[in-house]
Parts: sequence; structure tokens; C-alpha cells
Amino acid sequence: ELLELSRIESGQVPLKLKSVSSKKLLVTAKDRLGAQAERKGITIVLDYQKKLPRILADKPRLGQVFVNLLHNAIKFTPEGGEVRLSAHQENERVLFSVKDTGAGIPASDLQRIFERFYKTDPARTDRGTGLGLAIARHLVEVHGGQIWAESTPGKGSSFFFSIPIQPTDP
Repeated sequence: ELLELSRIESGQVPLKLKSVSSKKLLVTAKDRLGAQAERKGITIVLDYQKKLPRILADKPRLGQVFVNLLHNAIKFTPEGGEVRLSAHQENERVLFSVKDTGAGIPASDLQRIFERFYKTDPARTDRGTGLGLAIARHLVEVHGGQIWAESTPGKGSSFFFSIPIQPTDP
């Protein structure tokens, strides 16, 4: 993951931009991690706008963002919880979100969670590298997007990212 992050940060990962279905990104992420959620007794809900616009993206790279966010949501949501994958158009962007009913993140940590190696709970140092959110941030940014999080400790976290919609030909 560190090598991958270094390559992304230095611009050594060329994007292969193609027209991508915003809905398909959600469905693919759910399909990829659905069994993991099911084993833990977590429900994944898809919630998206009908007639969602396409985006210009590197599908595997943006898929990696979803997998990183969904994996974290599953990891920090207790059995019986829910993770909601959403997408809707907001002006000239598609706003994606991954919302969970997990442990939440303290407000003091929210500004730092996208830094490399940052972990919010020192007791969880054995769980992950602390690079997944940094990778997600860089991949979203190279797509011309933004990423952020909101959270309430004990009630869950919401991760959002926006990607510009595919330009239409005149």
C-alpha cells in the first residue's frame, strides 16, 4: 500500500479515463465485499438516484476508493449494523457516500484521518496500515474530486466524495 500511495502521489499512476456508470460503481463495491458484510451480520443498502449521470473515470482506481471506504465501514460496524452506499447528482458532480452505523470517529480526529499512517484508536494499531484513506483521498483528487468525512462517535461515520460528471458533446 505504501508503494501504491507513493506512485499515486508522484503521478506515476496514469489514469485510463473512460465513461463509467456511477450506479455500476456502487453495485460492484457491494458485490465485492457483500460476503464479508454478510459474515459479520451487516446489511449493505444501495441508495441511488434514477438516471444517475455517467462520470469520466478510471473504473478500477475509483473502485479501489469504494473498496477502501466500504471495507472500513464493515470493519468498524458491529454485527447487526448497516452500511449505506449512495450516489446522486449535485450540480455538475456525482456525490457518492458510504455511511455506517459503526463506532464513529472523534471530532478531534476527523481532520487527520486522510493522512498516511493515521489511526484514530491507538488500541487498533494491529488493524490495517493506516494508508487506505490516504490512498482514497489521492485517487479522488486525481479524478478532480473532493473527499471528506462526518461522524458522531457511537452513531457512525459518513464518508463522501464527489466526482465531476462526464462532459456532454455539444
